[in-house]
Amino acid sequence: MVKSLPIKLLFECKPYVITIETKNGDRYRGNLKFIEENMNCYLENAVLLKSNRKLKKFNSVFLRGSSTMLILLPDILKEIPMLKNNFS
Repeated sequence: MVKSLPIKLLFECKPYVITIETKNGDRYRGNLKFIEENMNCYLENAVLLKSNRKLKKFNSVFLRGSSTMLILLPDILKEIPMLKNNFS
């Protein structure tokens, strides 16, 4: 099965810290340890910033891809060959 560019980028994020915003406005920031093709994500050492500005820490959290609205990727991904070949 051929993966789209956004899915390939998410798989490249595995060792890095990412931020995921859910449809209800909550933001999770943590180390991406596992990603599925349907964008389900498993984060470790995650911090939740609720929409009411309260913080909560988790050792691990599993987020469903269907509840994800936005994923902020690390800047280091600008240097991967896949992006340099497609956008230069």
